[in-house]
Amino acid sequence: MNGADGVLEEARDMFRGFHWGRSSSRTVKARPSPRPRSLVKLGQLEAVVYSTRKGHGRNAFAHWEHEFGEEGGRKPTLAMDPSNKRLHIVGGDYKVEDRGIVD
Repeated sequence: MNGADGVLEEARDMFRGFHWGRSSSRTVKARPSPRPRSLVKLGQLEAVVYSTRKGHGRNAFAHWEHEFGEEGGRKPTLAMDPSNKRLHIVGGDYKVEDRGIVD
């Protein structure tokens, strides 16, 4: 598989990994915002909180909170594109793995 089909399959695999084997009920092709020409720094991003279903069963839905810089890494900056007022996470020492967001 290559091209758009390969990218979509990679996205489906990432979803399954991040959601502990749960399959996505649909695939959405997103049109991201254009790359910002400038950003307004709002401040240091301390944590992110989100709600999602991971795994299967009655307790699959939960709120997840990740604090940045837990392992001594740099915290990211929260910034805003002044042209469309969209938020951006810039920098920081974190990555997203199957087990979640890690520093």
